[in-house]
Amino acid sequence: MISTRPNLAYLKAAWAAHASISAENCRQSYDEAGITFERVNHSWIVCKNDTQVSTMPLRYTRQDLRMGFLGRIEMEARKAAAEIEAVLLRDLDLPDDHTIIVELEQSMRQLRRNGSRALTILIGPAALADVPVQIYVEMHAFLDAPRACLYAHQNDTEGHAGMEDLLANASKRQRRPRAGTYTELAELVATTLNAAISSSRSMAA
Repeated sequence: MISTRPNLAYLKAAWAAHASISAENCRQSYDEAGITFERVNHSWIVCKNDTQVSTMPLRYTRQDLRMGFLGRIEMEARKAAAEIEAVLLRDLDLPDDHTIIVELEQSMRQLRRNGSRALTILIGPAALADVPVQIYVEMHAFLDAPRACLYAHQNDTEGHAGMEDLLANASKRQRRPRAGTYTELAELVATTLNAAISSSRSMAA
């Protein structure tokens, strides 16, 4: 049975393997990179620090190997994105007419093209003209481990107060949360945002 939860040990090892033969490490040998190969029938089992990170045909290039890492990483990243979205939809107490946008496909394209590790999630009003108090949230969830960067602002169009940082009093740990799983990460984000939005409502009242 295929797990619907992301394999965090794999993500850690695969990102490390990809980094060890990319960019400034592109000329590093596989031994220096800590990548090992074991032949099984007509393929190679590829490991990084004893964690299997890919399976390759007998003939391959270094670029093939990089793309192999990213292909499997993308599979796990999509599971992480699904976990995060499910929790945010369940737990976030957003104002009326606000919506959550998970930029999944764009983030996956950046992962495949550039090795980008960030998943962008946006929250905002669905119809700008009809919402007097507008909440804007930008979240970058990282796909190498359950961690994120969080930004949140409020715009009061009726009071003309301008943009207000909803996380002005939040701790660094709340703005840059880390967790053991992506579900836990999303729960931390939801708790932080709900508290910030509730506080803003109380002050407005």
